[in-house]
Amino acid sequence: MTQKENGQKPMTVPRIDASYDSSKEWQADPKGYFLIKVFYDKEEIGIRFMSYGHEALLDIYGTDAESIVQTAVRKKLLSSLQHAAYLGHELHKAEVALKRRLAFVQDRPLDFSKKAEGSESQNRDG
Repeated sequence: MTQKENGQKPMTVPRIDASYDSSKEWQADPKGYFLIKVFYDKEEIGIRFMSYGHEALLDIYGTDAESIVQTAVRKKLLSSLQHAAYLGHELHKAEVALKRRLAFVQDRPLDFSKKAEGSESQNRDG
């Protein structure tokens, strides 16, 4: 990709090919973790902030990924950029699932052929 600045000749910038291996690169956020659920009948998404002792600390509800993740950031529930990126990604999937009434399982790809069953999503497979 090239860019022109102020009508001058094209400027070439370095290219980096994106990669990520969660099994090697993921680091747990010391503040805690989140469980994400879609509540289809209420038309909202909920996240539960958990301690590593599996204690529920706080629930946040909303209808869109951005407001939920920004609320978690504002409440200082995340201490790592990696965790914030993960939460935003998973919440975006939850928002799409809510709008299209698709089955949502945290940490799994959305299956656009599988419609949601019941009034709320599962937290995990099983």
